[in-house]
Amino acid sequence: RRQLLSGQYIALASFFAFHQARNIWILTTTRDFLAYLGDDETGNKYLSIFTLLTPVSVLGLPCVDAILFKYGYGLGLQVVNVLGMAQGIIQVSSDNLNVQVVGFIFYSFYRCFLFSVSFSCLPAFLSGQVLGKGYGFLILCGGVLGLVNIPLSNAAVNLLGGNFFVPNLLYLLGCIPCSCLAWRVGRGFKREKKEGELLARLRQSKMLGAG
Repeated sequence: RRQLLSGQYIALASFFAFHQARNIWILTTTRDFLAYLGDDETGNKYLSIFTLLTPVSVLGLPCVDAILFKYGYGLGLQVVNVLGMAQGIIQVSSDNLNVQVVGFIFYSFYRCFLFSVSFSCLPAFLSGQVLGKGYGFLILCGGVLGLVNIPLSNAAVNLLGGNFFVPNLLYLLGCIPCSCLAWRVGRGFKREKKEGELLARLRQSKMLGAG
């Protein structure tokens, strides 16, 4: 229980909850968002491109492995933020459907990094006894926060005439404080590493003293 109430776990759960809600938002509103930009006139060609590019996220797995191995989980979570912001900036800054395709590519890698880094991060600081609960609460937090998408979507469709600029901008701005959460998770790993190195030195010094 203490591990699930730690600052590191709460930071990761908050980070994942926001990005999972954002991920669901993109999946459920892209059809209407593209329609507002004129995709219906193209026979939903760009929606088809978006759908086809989503599974391409698996191509990002080697990049995930390389970054986690070399730089750790803190930077891996920061990459999630960067990819999310890159996709969000394209969403709110351009009404060109061809430009949105670049955003689709960013989104595919964004999903890959979000789930791969977040889920592989947990076993690194949670014991096996609470690991299942840790995963469960992570998914639960994302699902609960995702409920905010209902009024956001209704507002975009009914009050803003199908214009998704405002809710997309809110999700883009929400990525900024998430960088602090990612830093908090990474700091926890750095502290554990330093403590482990200190303990190793103490044990070594005791062994030399006993010898």
